[in-house]
Amino acid sequence: MKLKDLYVGLDLGGTFTKYAVGTADGFLLYHNKKRSMSDKGQSEIFNNIFALIEELQEKAKELQGEIKAIGFGSPGAINFDEGRLIGSTPNIKSWTDADIRGNIESKFNLPTWVDNDANVMVFAEARQGAAKGEKNVTALTLGTGIGGGVLINNQVYRGDHFAGSELGHMSINFNGPRCDCGGIGCIEQYASAPAMERNYEKKLSMAKKSIPNDLSTVTIFDRAAEGEKEAIDTIDDTAIYLGTALANIANIFNPAVIVIGGGVSAAGEVFIDKIDAEMRRRAMPPSVRHLRVVAAKLGNSAGMIGAISLAAEMYAKR
Repeated sequence: MKLKDLYVGLDLGGTFTKYAVGTADGFLLYHNKKRSMSDKGQSEIFNNIFALIEELQEKAKELQGEIKAIGFGSPGAINFDEGRLIGSTPNIKSWTDADIRGNIESKFNLPTWVDNDANVMVFAEARQGAAKGEKNVTALTLGTGIGGGVLINNQVYRGDHFAGSELGHMSINFNGPRCDCGGIGCIEQYASAPAMERNYEKKLSMAKKSIPNDLSTVTIFDRAAEGEKEAIDTIDDTAIYLGTALANIANIFNPAVIVIGGGVSAAGEVFIDKIDAEMRRRAMPPSVRHLRVVAAKLGNSAGMIGAISLAAEMYAKR
């Protein structure tokens, strides 16, 4: 009996690692998530990753399949040629200079490809999601921070030294607040989830209204749906900030599609439409004539699907 060719995809996050086994076309046959052990040392994080891969190996046997390769998405700048983290990443303190490919390949003797998690997300949406079939795609992930990924002529753009596509750190205000990255006026300081919450708190305080104890972006969108002025104004501000960033992206890259993903993007089409309208007001007309702004389609599975798709494509090119 011929075994099915299967691929493993892992998406390392600050809280959870999502992991899956699937086919070359990104179809997930089994997936799960477990805590990343990100507060532990690097060896403990790797041991946790090894246990997840071993679990997937057992699942592959049950599925009568054979794992051919592993794909891995990690926060931080990744040297794609070496599969190694460049420097540090804030959400996982002990992950500095982690040799991700080296450790996984030495343990499992399976070819492994590693990329930045936002690059993996844009790859997933371009191959299987909201931008399927398009060759020029940009993606923003909106959450605690803002990540970005760029696909140019069907290839992920990583920059000359693998630090490209940090779209969350484009400046939209040269006199703005200092960002954690060291920059000034970064879009992350205006349109991330914490930035939205800060803006909303400020508006409530100015209106002499109480701030909810369980404040989140969900709270803001829910209250806006109920007609609260401060929540509506916060969302409108965020759409202006993001529209400004997207105008820059459109003018520089002229993509066919800009995909908006992450928790904040789950607000729905009205929010996306507001961002789109502001982008068109600010961008050069030729840059946006055929451009679509869409919500991400793959949700929390994007990292796993992208990692599997990456592994399958790179394995086929060997």
